[in-house]
Amino acid sequence: MTKARQFAVVLLITFLSMVGIQPSFSQVPSKTEEPIQYKIDKGHSSIVFAVSHFGISYVYGRFNDFSGNFALQGGELTTSGFSFIVNAKTIDTNNSARDKHLRSRDFFDTEQFPKIKFVTTGFTKVDSTYQITGDLTMHGQTRSVTMPVKLVGIGKGPFDSQRAGYMAKFTLKRDAFGIDKLAGQIGNNIAVTFSFVGVKQR
Repeated sequence: MTKARQFAVVLLITFLSMVGIQPSFSQVPSKTEEPIQYKIDKGHSSIVFAVSHFGISYVYGRFNDFSGNFALQGGELTTSGFSFIVNAKTIDTNNSARDKHLRSRDFFDTEQFPKIKFVTTGFTKVDSTYQITGDLTMHGQTRSVTMPVKLVGIGKGPFDSQRAGYMAKFTLKRDAFGIDKLAGQIGNNIAVTFSFVGVKQR
């Protein structure tokens, strides 16, 4: 920058200060801004799982009732309030007899353990993927679980609501949570897909 241009910039800043205008030279959000809270929109989110049956096919299911919260800070996920609660009684594999068995003491024992909970303990980000680690409590057992979470999109939704959506795919071993009945018939690895969208809270 030439001396003449430097002098002109100094004069401009001095003038703006005199009239009470603070010049801004950056559009980068402050790193100290407060986290923005989002609440899960259950109607546009899904928890789906798949499990091997006799090693020759897969059975798919879902949980129909769950809730959760997360926060964004500077457009990035944070550990602030990142938690989910699933109503285990709402397991749905499109077969009422099988669902009743899954709710029994042989499997989820939903009378004694009605909730599945996940609470974040920390995470890292590699490229566009968050590696989110947290305590997953299911069937009365708590285990540390890490899931890769990718951003799907951020923007305006119905009624001009601000939304943020993510997708996680990971595998759980059911025997790690004490759910080990019918090991020769039902696979131990449970493939989980969790697609969730949150609505910004006012």
